[in-house]
Amino acid sequence: MHWKTKEGLVRMCACRGTAGFAHVSCLAEQATILCDEAEENNWNLGDEAFYPRWDQWFSCSLCEQRYHGVVACALGWACWKRYVGRPEKDNLRGMAMGLLGAGLYQAGHHEEALPVQEALLSMFRRLGAPTDSILAQQHNLALTYGALGRHEQAQNMYRDVYSGYLRLYGEENSETLLVANNYSVALVDLRRFEEAKALLRKTMPVAQLVFGESNAFTLKMRKNYADALYENAGATLDDLREAVTTLEEIERTALQVFGGAHPTTASVEYHLRRARAALRARETGDVSSIREAVEAMTPPGDA
Repeated sequence: MHWKTKEGLVRMCACRGTAGFAHVSCLAEQATILCDEAEENNWNLGDEAFYPRWDQWFSCSLCEQRYHGVVACALGWACWKRYVGRPEKDNLRGMAMGLLGAGLYQAGHHEEALPVQEALLSMFRRLGAPTDSILAQQHNLALTYGALGRHEQAQNMYRDVYSGYLRLYGEENSETLLVANNYSVALVDLRRFEEAKALLRKTMPVAQLVFGESNAFTLKMRKNYADALYENAGATLDDLREAVTTLEEIERTALQVFGGAHPTTASVEYHLRRARAALRARETGDVSSIREAVEAMTPPGDA
């Protein structure tokens, strides 16, 4: 327990042992000190030095894994509290608002995240922000639309953002790939499986080249492809077997890289259970019992 704030330790990242635990207030204080030092030097350290310091607000300095869940949310609020008094045109105020919206989203507070993200997008447009900043904020807003079940709005925005990133950066850019992945999720949510599979077949090899086989993003993209296979009512037996095999491979990698508590691992395990149930139903013909088992499963926040 922290001597001053009386808060407990939280599990924050992929670091092993005691290095993976910290007080949220200590994480916020560390990020504040580092960013204040850079500002006091009038940014003389340069962007290359400042932004890694800013990254302390949302990722571990040791393993570089992004914080998630309540830790991300708590740091988002701490960051916003630190910079809310800045003028609207101050870059750090906008960055803090973005971090707050992302933290609320990470913690599953989607209704609260929505007005924050809409306000930030409106501010960017009002101030004439660069195209890439506007596209990034539209992407964040599309994520929240999807989480709130507003899938048509999410799909339309993903489509526009994906086209914008392709024009701006090309297909091998990390942001382009990230949007493509989330675009595929929206297509699956709308039961447009063939479109989702076509998009993922095009982008998965590029993601593996850019990020690597064991990267969390690459694993999510492969998981989404498996989802598009097994969730389709018209899936063939081969489709279902491919989905299960793919998810089993991803699960092994996720457990090794992130551990069992990470949202990516939890999401993969959830979808693997569902895919196995769908495969058993097809192989045995016992659809009713499998449907009951699947409906009883509680999806993780990252599902």
